[in-house]
Amino acid sequence: MASERPTPPVARPVVHRDVVCPFCGLGCDDLTVEEEPPSTLAVRSTDCPVARERFSRTPPAEAPRVAGVSVPLAEAVDAAAAVLAAAQAPLVAGLGTDVNGARAALSLAERLGAAVDHALSDGLYRNLAVLQRTGWIATTLAELRNRCDLLVVAGPDPAALHPRLFERWVAPAPAFQTPPSREVVFLCGAPLDSTLAALSNLPVTILPGDPARVGDVAAALAAALAEPSRAAGAAGIAAEDIAALAERLRKARYAVVAWAAAAFASPHADLTVERLVQLVRDANRHTRCAGLPLAGHDNVVGVNQVCTWRFGVPLRTSLAGGAPLHDPHRFAWARYAAVADAVVWVSAFRPEVPAFPAERTLIVLAPPGTALADEPAVFIPVGTPGIDHAAHVFRSDTVVALRARGLIDRGLPDAATVLKAIAAALPEEAPAC
Repeated sequence: MASERPTPPVARPVVHRDVVCPFCGLGCDDLTVEEEPPSTLAVRSTDCPVARERFSRTPPAEAPRVAGVSVPLAEAVDAAAAVLAAAQAPLVAGLGTDVNGARAALSLAERLGAAVDHALSDGLYRNLAVLQRTGWIATTLAELRNRCDLLVVAGPDPAALHPRLFERWVAPAPAFQTPPSREVVFLCGAPLDSTLAALSNLPVTILPGDPARVGDVAAALAAALAEPSRAAGAAGIAAEDIAALAERLRKARYAVVAWAAAAFASPHADLTVERLVQLVRDANRHTRCAGLPLAGHDNVVGVNQVCTWRFGVPLRTSLAGGAPLHDPHRFAWARYAAVADAVVWVSAFRPEVPAFPAERTLIVLAPPGTALADEPAVFIPVGTPGIDHAAHVFRSDTVVALRARGLIDRGLPDAATVLKAIAAALPEEAPAC
């Protein structure tokens, strides 16, 4: 009688708990992620579409390429250095990377005399432009959660960009406010179904209006705060609703006005932000009020922090000429790409690279499986921060840097290692005469 062969044990998935999500800027640190060998990840603890989609992108490693031909990493690094050594107007952009990657990218840019910008800086600069012009009174996510009794959400629902905002930071009862409840008002924006579900235990008021005119509503609210008899309708919202919200603002113990500038569709969105900031300032004549500007996908806040502490100025800066030159219009990456002769594009968080004119020499650092409109001069696959290697990323409110740990090993270098290697492969500068 033939002996029965033992059944091999079924491999169980590895469970990673309390995982930090580095992708949208909220810095959620409570994820449960299952790993199916060799390198498949699945988020099990939340339905957040950003977390589920980003953690699931783990194709196998692939070789670097030069002009479409697979080569060893060292050869790709040398090819990138040769391209950059000959460049007259280089651009180091994309900058979707962790803090260490940002430091290495900015060091390379300084060596090259390049302009620097993040792929997602448009929304950031709608806020920074106002901060530079007028200053503002801003709060943090923790203050929102623990103190706010009235949250006014201006414009489109921020949960479209930051899916767990209301679940994590608004729905929980405040820790330092009595009674332990809060009210949420949506101005000129319809809340998503997921938002309403998260806020099911809180009073929610929706004041529908033209999202492109949310700045007009902020101005009307400021006028009604100063003189209730001056309450007037704006953007399709009735005067009596404006007056009622102004009165609610006056009576609030800790009001917060939140917005996601990247979602504003008006051509001069920074002016909308400026009116919201002015509303916060005017509300502080009557009560305590703060703004909450939301941004942060692909660590744009962290990269801007690194640039500011490194050079004393934010992104959209040229490092040519011996001193940093900050110009948010001239050095926006999409504009400067029209004159740059070589582009280093870093996109470690997502496999997406914009199309560039054919005459631009392109060096891409991005995850395996990245879709490219045209084959770049050099493509080097890199690991994703918080998946392939440990990383520090900044939260949207700029005050907290979170450490995301590595979960899997696909044999991919991190962006910082590759950028440092390219800088080291550049020819030494000629000594001064």
